[in-house]
Parts: sequence; C-alpha cells; structure tokens
Amino acid sequence: MLEDFVVEEIGDISIIKLNMMRATIKEAQEFKKTLQSIIQKGNDKIIVDFSQCNFVDSSILGVIVTFAKELRNKGGDIRGIIIEGSMLNMFAQTGMEKIFRYFPNQELAVTSFTH
Repeated sequence: MLEDFVVEEIGDISIIKLNMMRATIKEAQEFKKTLQSIIQKGNDKIIVDFSQCNFVDSSILGVIVTFAKELRNKGGDIRGIIIEGSMLNMFAQTGMEKIFRYFPNQELAVTSFTH
C-alpha cells in the first residue's frame, strides 16, 4: 500500500503528493503533521500535488489556509497541482483560487517559485 502523503524534494521546494482519491477529515491531521515536519526542517516553499485526488473537504482546505498564512509571513508560500475536473470546480466554488495558486503540472508549479 502506498503512503497517503509522499514528500519529494526538488531543490529547496518540497512537494507533497496526496496518494488518495478523497482527502477528508480522516487525513487532515496526518496532512497537517506532514506540513509541520517540512516547515520545521526550514523549508518554506511547498507544493501540494492533488493530481490523484478528485475531492478534498473543508478540513484539508483549512490546513492549507493556515499554513499559507504562516509560510507567507516567512517569505515562502504553498501552491498546488490540480489537473482538471471536480477539483478545479471545487477550488473555484470555495474561493480557494483567490488565496492558493495552483498549476496543471509539477514543472509549472516548481517554476512559479522562481518567477
């Protein structure tokens, strides 16, 4: 079985891959701990890869909002990879697109930190 959250490093950027179709309150605590671990190591550039997800609930969105504020206060940011479909609609409907930048692939998300 795959781990739910796999962290990959590309330079000074950490990428958290969510290996699940649905990220809900059940996974929110582990997601929060994963983000805290990355930040404690001094990394303030984080990408969350939602390409395997087709649904996230408000508890996951809340974790993202909380950490986005913390990272921006430190000069960093949290961004996402969202490919298409229901996730794009959900982010648009919840207003997350106004506070959370996301991209259709990893290359664009990584490059966004240098521009």
